[in-house]
Amino acid sequence: MISVFKPLVERSALPAANFEYDPALFLFDGNSTTIPVLPFNHTIEELNRDVYAKPLHSHNDYWRQHPLFDALSVGAVSVESDVWVFDRNYTLNRTSTASTGVNETLTFRTGEVYVGHNQEFLRPINTLFNLYLNPLFQFLQFANPTYTFVDQSGDDNGDSPLLGDASVKNSVFYNNAEQPLYLWFDFKTSPNETYDALKPLLQPFIDKGYLAYYNTTEDSYHPGPLILTITGNLPTEKVSSEEIRYFFLDAPLQNFTNDNTDTGFLERWSKLSRVASGSLLSLLGSDLYPSTTTNEFSEEQKEKLKEIFDKAHEYGLKTRIWGDIIWPWNLLNSHLEDFFQLGSDLLNVDDLKKALELFPQ
Repeated sequence: MISVFKPLVERSALPAANFEYDPALFLFDGNSTTIPVLPFNHTIEELNRDVYAKPLHSHNDYWRQHPLFDALSVGAVSVESDVWVFDRNYTLNRTSTASTGVNETLTFRTGEVYVGHNQEFLRPINTLFNLYLNPLFQFLQFANPTYTFVDQSGDDNGDSPLLGDASVKNSVFYNNAEQPLYLWFDFKTSPNETYDALKPLLQPFIDKGYLAYYNTTEDSYHPGPLILTITGNLPTEKVSSEEIRYFFLDAPLQNFTNDNTDTGFLERWSKLSRVASGSLLSLLGSDLYPSTTTNEFSEEQKEKLKEIFDKAHEYGLKTRIWGDIIWPWNLLNSHLEDFFQLGSDLLNVDDLKKALELFPQ
């Protein structure tokens, strides 16, 4: 496992070649005491200069040819990774189906945080550190430089050349420095063990003040350039018990209705979350949902969705819907346009290029 006590890799120490052209790294079998660090050559200026931030949620972002980088390049403000942590080391033995291929044995180690959709397709090189945390930390370091007067004279009174509030951190969007990035972790394994393995990896971000957080003692939310949200198997008790919460939980959007009179329940989730999400089926119910698979939304369906969005907004939460159709494109785009116009904040998309049809530059 990568030590959480060593500093993240400096840009100057990274190889010049982009990792995607080095098959040896992709084929890393995990049979070593350390995991190689995937190099990258991207900068936030190269990725999204003259690209404006858009309310897109890059669903299963690791499916992209270039995880994280593809999402940032189109201005998506939200990315999602499926994460796995195992309590014992194990090997995966696979027989190749290609005539020119080779059989492989892959080793996965306890405590490491791996990223992937299904366990059978995990690869030892695809760790959360490699695909997301290391590049994000480098980007945030670049976007938040230090400032020092060259010709400082007399007593050092702490003056800075920075014309602005030094406590406000910039995000990873070149044209929208104030726009935070939502980074999601979909827990596929045991919630508590996965949380315990994940939390130390975010300590460098905490130390630099890059994470939004909620202070339970002050009952106050503090914004930051990176907003972390856990979905899937939720470690609710662990997060609830923390005085300073750097991880937020995915709130159950289907519970935010005018019919729900349990304001205490909704208020509790407003302090545990920044986003509430739910499947389209859970929001519309079994009676209203079926027609959405082949038709545009009816007025009744739109009214139901708007009620839910508005209720979540009353409690300070953003909203996201998942589980909608993925094809045909014209119907999918119609649904996404309706979500946006009705007030949904993060549009769940699988194809970033097709999603750009909704928000042309």
